[in-house]
Amino acid sequence: MSDPAHPVPYTAAITVDMSREYPTEDQRFAATRPDVLVYQSAPLDKDLTVAGPLKVRLDVSSSGTDSDWVVKLIDVYPGNAADPNPNPARIHMGGYEQLVRGEPFRGRFYKSFEKPEPLPAGEFVEIHYDMPDILHTFKQGHRIMVQVQSSWFPLVDRNPQTFVPSIPYAKPSDFRAATERVAHSAERPSRIEIQVIE
Repeated sequence: MSDPAHPVPYTAAITVDMSREYPTEDQRFAATRPDVLVYQSAPLDKDLTVAGPLKVRLDVSSSGTDSDWVVKLIDVYPGNAADPNPNPARIHMGGYEQLVRGEPFRGRFYKSFEKPEPLPAGEFVEIHYDMPDILHTFKQGHRIMVQVQSSWFPLVDRNPQTFVPSIPYAKPSDFRAATERVAHSAERPSRIEIQVIE
């Protein structure tokens, strides 16, 4: 359930400015939320270097008529990862979920960026978009995690989850909770496509 009144924040810190650390911030705070889907690999048996754009291919549905889909690629450190030394910020690297890349997509553009239209409530649609390039090595023993959520506040303005002509002018009554679903079956294989350097 995604509720615009309780959006997923982009940071666990309490701040009035954009956190300087957020591009690599620990995402454990988000993984514990019921409105964040989490997919995780087994520990890697060797280093894996990913380069170039990330292609997001999602089969999704919403009980509303508009929705955001935020996909985050995360590097999960082993439980016994050593803390930095010195460590004035008291960061604990064991189990750290380092944000590698995150990118939102607004559902109203699932067919076209030129002509937004409502999502068909309760029906699955395909969302395809590219995330910006990366060059990152997931080290042996680390895990690859993907988190999917429908808000990333305030980096992305709140979607009312009701299709309106202009979100900045949405009325309070337009903001409604919605049930979001991501399919991951043989018929509807939601995924991220990556390029691996051998």
